[in-house]
This record gives sequence, C-alpha cells and structure tokens, in this order.
Amino acid sequence: MKKYFGAVLVSLLGIFALPNAVDAKTITVGDQGDYTSLKEAVTAAESGDTISLTKDVTINSKEEIVEITGKEITIDGGEGVTITGYRDDTPKEEIGGNHSLITASVGAKIHLKNVTLIDSQKYGVQAHDGGYVSLDNVTINNCRYGAVLINAGTIEVINVKLGSNGETENNGIEVSKSVQLEGSANQPKLIMNGTIASDKKENVIRFASDENDATTEFIIENKENSTDKILANGNTVVITDSNNDVKFTSNEATAPVNGDEYVDDSKPTEPTEPTDKPAEEVGNEVKNPQTFDGITIIFALLGLSLVATGICFRKLYVNANRI
Repeated sequence: MKKYFGAVLVSLLGIFALPNAVDAKTITVGDQGDYTSLKEAVTAAESGDTISLTKDVTINSKEEIVEITGKEITIDGGEGVTITGYRDDTPKEEIGGNHSLITASVGAKIHLKNVTLIDSQKYGVQAHDGGYVSLDNVTINNCRYGAVLINAGTIEVINVKLGSNGETENNGIEVSKSVQLEGSANQPKLIMNGTIASDKKENVIRFASDENDATTEFIIENKENSTDKILANGNTVVITDSNNDVKFTSNEATAPVNGDEYVDDSKPTEPTEPTDKPAEEVGNEVKNPQTFDGITIIFALLGLSLVATGICFRKLYVNANRI
C-alpha cells in the first residue's frame, strides 16, 4: 500500500509541476515576430520565457527601456543583434530616474545573451536591489555613465566585451548601493564565470564614492571553471586571467570586499641555504678534487716505475751470476 501511495504522490507532483514546464515559451521580436517592440515582449513574457530577437532593436526613450521585477526571462540575440539607446547631450543634473537600457530589479532574473548594447543615456545594464543579470556574449559600448551598474544587485559575467563607456573616464562595471536602498539587506555582488575583455584598462571595475553611495559590503564570487577571476587585493579588487596575471585593477574600495584573496605567485621566493656542502668543502679544509686526483695518479705511476726498475735490476743480477 505504501508503495502505491508513493507512486501516486510522485505522479500528482509531476502533474502540478508540468504546467510550469509546458507554459515556458519563446517569444520573437522582429518584423515577422510576435512583437515589434522589446518592451511589449518583455511585458507579455512570463517567468521562464525566452525572448528571441530576430533583428536589431532601438529604444527611443525612457518609456521604452526594459525593467522587470519578480520574474525570470532570457533575452537572446541569436547570432548577434544590437540594442541601441537614446543617448543625447542632456545635462546630467537634468537626467533623473533609471535610464539603463535593461534592468533587473527586486526578484527578477535576466539572462542576456548574444547582444550588443550601445548609446545608453546612463548604463547599458543594471542589477538593482537584489535583481540578477547574467551576461553571455554581450558587448557594451558608448554608454554615457558606464557599461554596467551593480546597484545592490548581482551581475554574473560569462563572456563580456566592454568598449569605451563614461563621459570623462572609462567606466566599465560600477559597484554601488544608492542611498535610496540604504535600508535594503541586498548588497552588490559580482560573479565571474568566464571571461571579461575591455578596450580600456582604467576603471573596468569602479567603486562609486560620492554622497549618493551607501555601500557597506561588496561580494565577489568565482565559479569553479571560470577562466578569469575577481579577487580582493588590499583595498582594491583585481581581475586575473588563467595564468593569474592581472588584467584590470579597480580604484580603492569604500567598503569591505568579501571573497577570494589575490595571491601574487610571480614574486621571487627568498633564497635558501644549500642543504649539501660542495664536495671541495669538508670541515674547515678546502680541497681541490682535481689536484687531489692528479697527485694520486702521479704516485701510482711512480710506484709502477719503481716496481719495473726493481724487476730490471733483478734480471740483471741474475744474468750476471750466470756468466
């Protein structure tokens, strides 16, 4: 009876779980797709859905940016499409609110794949207040504030290429927790699970340090098979390659960094005393093994010569007695 009851229970659980698997669907965005607008497709998508981009996308205003909460979606550019924003010359003090092209906020996960993001008024991607974004084969360029903002959320780097971002200095991935989120338990977190490349070397990882920042901790994590690593190095973090060579170094952190520590294995080790003394040094005497061997040979030859001479004299003596 127990066996049959267990089988029935497993079957019922499978039936209840089945709709979630069946309901996950692919939504296309393109001229012949389900939607022509990325924002409309994201709004219509349910947790688990994939949005497939079949053509380049343009986001013309703040009203068209992608910002989700409470669900998990994948945005896939297939063989590679470009999402273009609306960057202009509006003074910074007049730019309010969120203008990132793609934002995951509370309870949201976005898996962004095979796309290029350009020309954002602020950032290309933002992970906000516990939101999570993974970046797989993603290129980000010419965004006004920076490429990526980790604003008390989580970014996972799988394969990322950064161009030149930021107006006055390059700003790749910015780490922050805005004062508006000061009461939130969420902290900025960066996960390395692949590789990151950048056309610029400075501020590829940058800690915010202005009056709008309330960061109290930065969490770093490296997946076991990640090629590049993010590591704490004193008051900074570094990104290293597969040879443990440093690719990028951040500015000084304003809060503690919690994660793996950087170990510089390129530094020469301290010289050690030899365990075996040279053959020529024994006690306080110094001997030349070559000279010693030569003297031995000479004495050996001299001994042979004396023996030979003795034999000759003996023969002469014997012969003389026979005459």
